[in-house]
Amino acid sequence: MIKSLIIILILFSIIKETETQAQTYPDSLLVLITGGTFLMGETESDYEGPPGTYDDSIHTVTVSNFWMSITEITNQQYVDFLNLAYSANLLVVEVETNPGPDKGKTLVYGSVTAPVEYKSFALLNLDGTRVMKDHDNADGDGDAFTGVIEPENPLNICYIGFDDTRTAGEKFYVKDPTSDFNWVDLTNYYNYTSTTNQLDSTILLNDFNNWPELQNSPNNLPTLENVKNWPATFIRWYGAKAFVLFYNKDLPTEAQWEYAAATGGSQFKYATVDGLVNSDGTSANWNFANEDPALHHVYDVKINNPNPFGLYNIAGNVWEWCEDWYASDFYADATDPVNTTDTGFKVRRGGAWNYHKSTLKSAARAKDEKFKGNDHFGFRIVSNTNITSLDVESNQIPNNFALFQNYPNPFNPSTIIQYAISSEQFVTLKVYDILGKEVATLVNEEKPIGSYQINFDGSKLTSGVYFYRLQAGVFTQTKKFVLLR
Repeated sequence: MIKSLIIILILFSIIKETETQAQTYPDSLLVLITGGTFLMGETESDYEGPPGTYDDSIHTVTVSNFWMSITEITNQQYVDFLNLAYSANLLVVEVETNPGPDKGKTLVYGSVTAPVEYKSFALLNLDGTRVMKDHDNADGDGDAFTGVIEPENPLNICYIGFDDTRTAGEKFYVKDPTSDFNWVDLTNYYNYTSTTNQLDSTILLNDFNNWPELQNSPNNLPTLENVKNWPATFIRWYGAKAFVLFYNKDLPTEAQWEYAAATGGSQFKYATVDGLVNSDGTSANWNFANEDPALHHVYDVKINNPNPFGLYNIAGNVWEWCEDWYASDFYADATDPVNTTDTGFKVRRGGAWNYHKSTLKSAARAKDEKFKGNDHFGFRIVSNTNITSLDVESNQIPNNFALFQNYPNPFNPSTIIQYAISSEQFVTLKVYDILGKEVATLVNEEKPIGSYQINFDGSKLTSGVYFYRLQAGVFTQTKKFVLLR
């Protein structure tokens, strides 16, 4: 009886300890950006923004070492965050009732117990759909929300869903394009009247047949696995900030972002693999066909080749929120600069799938209010604290053995385990319960040098604390994780 009580107390203690440590983001998804000095900005003669808006004056900036996420944050990664934060009572899901563009929309808000940075603010619009506006300004009034609409691709929709009847830890989920949407209904729309934002409800239009992706459904649609790896969109600045606070990371400063985009002292003009932009969309996901509106959508966060730092899609795909407040005159020679003076606008960088070539430039700047977020707004993250673990997602050959903390943790029912080996070895990776009984063998074979990722499915196990153990030659390491149903 005493022995059983001790085991229960130990189990409870370990679960509580693991819960307090659950807010972890895998360092293996970050890459080291070695700091240095570079020329930030561009000359006015090279500036391609609207006339009279030049805000890129050249200055010398030094940045310290930092770590940056190899990709933009994906739908699946954001869902993992939402489930953990919701379980910690940091989030609420509500329908907006106040007048404005969000009225009637289901939004994710910071709760009253959330950190002040996003407390009671909307993070994400779960009802986000494609942008519908008068792109070509055919009526000549300069108002994009009057007149005839040119619809964007309906696949530009929020793929994150919420169902309060689902199991705890799974209430947020990534929607399946082949089964979770009624695309015919979603392609119904009305044009605007001559009054801004007022719809002409006398004629219901539908463009379902205009989109090849919707034909022969579901064969042409992206799969669930596809959209899990698309960047999370409809993310407001508050939603990006909530993510990094939860994982004790940071949003990139404007200087960090441009340094990474320009590949440091290489001073790449465009934030691509070689500083150049191909006209066929193979260097970045942008509006290379110069359509109005652009007719495609976001793609996998690892589409195209990474830049020399190992960063994918830092140009194009989605705009990326930064930490800085925007100011046209903030530029100055500095070390690790960040604008902390509230100007009403936050910086976003990198262009997007529906924007033109000039926004792909390393020095190109843009801004928006913190409460804005649509089908081409996302983010990536940085860590400004030292990370000693191996970057297993980089193209570098591992120079040591490593077993990384699983992600997410706690998990339900699956989680990702990553490891690296620096020489060919016979590798075993096994899972044990709290009493030391083996419950799963994930790897049991000879492995060449490299970095590996295993998706562990714990659906046949009961809730509790488990351990996973890697053995490769003389190297042995064990880590703890928790299955919470």
